[in-house]
Amino acid sequence: DYWLSLLYKRLIGPKVLAIHVAGLQRKPRPGRVIRDKLRIYAHCTSYHNHNYVRGSITLYIINLHRSRKKIKLAGTLRDKIVHQYLLQPYGKDGLHSKSVQLNGQPLAMVDDGTLPELKPRPLRAGRTLVIP
Repeated sequence: DYWLSLLYKRLIGPKVLAIHVAGLQRKPRPGRVIRDKLRIYAHCTSYHNHNYVRGSITLYIINLHRSRKKIKLAGTLRDKIVHQYLLQPYGKDGLHSKSVQLNGQPLAMVDDGTLPELKPRPLRAGRTLVIP
């Protein structure tokens, strides 16, 4: 939760954006409850983050499925480079792990008062996002 909160504070601005996710809006069948296990949110990127220009958008995606999901950005987002910050458990304990990795690299404090550099993984424009 610590690393997620830190990234959220650094990236997410106060303005929430409306998004449409094709393929998630399904008609419910009688007697069946549809629970969306893929949650996608969009915000303007924090204007306090000097790594990004005003007008940048931050998407955050939570995949609660047992399998990976693929997302293709459309519209004006299709032609944009994506900076991916993929947080996952680190180690063999899966979701019970006490450690977290960012884009495949374990996260740990440098020393008692120094945070590690949280580097994004650049993805080329038009690339399908794979969410484990």
